[in-house]
Amino acid sequence: MKRLLAVLIIFVSLVSFVACDKDSDSGTNNNTEKAWVGVWLSSGTNVAPILVTLFNYDSVRVTIESDNTVKTESHIAGGAWSSVEGVYTVTESSSGDVHTVEFVYAAFSQAGIMQVTGDNMQLEVVQTVPDIGATPRTPATGFGSDAALGALNIQKYVRQ
Repeated sequence: MKRLLAVLIIFVSLVSFVACDKDSDSGTNNNTEKAWVGVWLSSGTNVAPILVTLFNYDSVRVTIESDNTVKTESHIAGGAWSSVEGVYTVTESSSGDVHTVEFVYAAFSQAGIMQVTGDNMQLEVVQTVPDIGATPRTPATGFGSDAALGALNIQKYVRQ
């Protein structure tokens, strides 16, 4: 019985000392992920009217990763999905929840603004490279403030 008790004490002691190696602990809290990180879907009436009219899109899915990579997938009504991958930068506003965003893909770049509220994201970006003469919205100018486009270029997404 004493031998069993000794083995049990040794076992409990060993189990009590099991812990993470200090090298495997990053020391950061993983709950600090930015609100825009995730998979977002825009479909139906949430697709910006300009994308429906010019490109016949019925859905757009954006995957925004915490490592600043982005994948944008577009679906043509009655057709197939196509995708582009790139990187993004968000410059957080010092006041408010509308932030400046830039997406850089191999063939083009976009800039504008984004706002995330819970599981909803609003995005208004224009192509900046190659230059098509469009001016990106800013947190100061706000959504739908382009005199020519108004709300036609506002894309609404729901987190998946």
